[in-house]
Amino acid sequence: MSGIRAIVQDQGGLTRNARAGDGMNMYPNVTIVTTDAADTFTVAKMATGVYIYSSLSAGRVLTTDTAANIVAAYPNLDVGDSVSVIVATVAAFALTVAAGTGVTLKGKTTIPASTTGWLIFVKTSATTCDCVVL
Repeated sequence: MSGIRAIVQDQGGLTRNARAGDGMNMYPNVTIVTTDAADTFTVAKMATGVYIYSSLSAGRVLTTDTAANIVAAYPNLDVGDSVSVIVATVAAFALTVAAGTGVTLKGKTTIPASTTGWLIFVKTSATTCDCVVL
């Protein structure tokens, strides 16, 4: 999984673990999903970076993985750190985001038809996460 924290260099030349707000560039993989069904957004899918649903024939529910699985997949995250992924539907149907066990949804709960949503998973404790949907 992608649970390794990047190293950044401070202005004084000292290295440290990257933290929220460091403005890191990322190089996401793009995964195109042609399955037409409700889906569980697992930690393996979170690691791709960009997830595009291309073949929906109706609105579908996208359920996040459990907080336990997210925390286990990203062991280097401190409370307050986050992992983000872009989710899009190019079809004329929306995705409704539902929370897995231990995950609390924040922000909107729908990714409208033919648009992109940004899911930010924030570690809120050793056993819980928020999923902020923008």
